[in-house]
Amino acid sequence: MTRRTQAERRAETSGLLIDATILTILEAGYVGVTVKEVCRRAGVSHGGLFGRFDTLADLVAATAAEVGRRLMEEFIAKMAQLSERGDVHTVLALWRSAARDPLNTVWLELTVAARTDPALRERLSTARADYAAALLASGSKMSALRGLSSDQVFVLGSMVGTFFDGDAVHHGPFPLPELDGPRLEILGAMLGRYLDGARTPE
Repeated sequence: MTRRTQAERRAETSGLLIDATILTILEAGYVGVTVKEVCRRAGVSHGGLFGRFDTLADLVAATAAEVGRRLMEEFIAKMAQLSERGDVHTVLALWRSAARDPLNTVWLELTVAARTDPALRERLSTARADYAAALLASGSKMSALRGLSSDQVFVLGSMVGTFFDGDAVHHGPFPLPELDGPRLEILGAMLGRYLDGARTPE
């Protein structure tokens, strides 16, 4: 059997700690992220944690970056399937589904925590910028958005993303499935009218 290198063992331990942090945030919220709890879930000693990350905040920052990377990868892959055939309503349904994904719940928990944690806010800003740039690049390829400038795509994407993030926050504890269809219909109609008036003739 091939022995793993020290770098491989370190990477595996870091991955276990990040996955444990994600699970802790998902199940106990950001307030539940403690050295003891993360180490318990990861099966790693306190020394193992601090051998990979200088502080708990560094672990949370690495977790945020990994969550952003996974979200970006999954979302772009889904959007790529719709780039040539996705109408507005189909895209919105996919976007809402992505926003309600448990992984996005972790992202939203970190975002809320960043409001009162300047250090976390600073660390999250890079991941957010990377995520936004990737979404802009993905959205610019979609047939439904052809004729819009990159600025229009960015503003539209940020508005729709904020709407569905808000929906996801409320959907978890207070689901109203009977409103899912009507809300999507109204939002789709509003966006359809905007797109009709905003597109630059090709």
